[in-house]
Amino acid sequence: MSLEGEIFSQDRYYYTRPDLGEKVPIQVLNFRRVFAAWSPKLKNTLYFEKAPEEPEEEGLKRVREIVLLQVYDWLAGREGLIELTESEFEQFMRIYEVFLRQSGEIRYSRQKKGRKTENLFELLESPYILREVKKGPFSDKL
Repeated sequence: MSLEGEIFSQDRYYYTRPDLGEKVPIQVLNFRRVFAAWSPKLKNTLYFEKAPEEPEEEGLKRVREIVLLQVYDWLAGREGLIELTESEFEQFMRIYEVFLRQSGEIRYSRQKKGRKTENLFELLESPYILREVKKGPFSDKL
């Protein structure tokens, strides 16, 4: 599944959706701003590079701009998609910037807020110490 290209595949996608309270380790593969719309006819969410001009005539509902996060779900062992609102994306980017500097493990979970479910991300510190690699003969290190 590739997010590169003119249009997304119309196949059914795997959505990473942990149970409430469950934390799933993920690896971020890509993210992109797109328009999403629900198609009752196909019973599937469709993604577009540009907003559909007349969504009602095309049978689309709930047209919205989102950030589509492509991740590798380590528990499921496959690639998945996560739809993020603008506020969820800002929270994700704060965690992702720290991850890029310090390494570690990003965990994805969902939390109920009223009638809506909110996506949450957290960073676990790496148990490994990162060291600078120095060039030299191996015999000197022994």
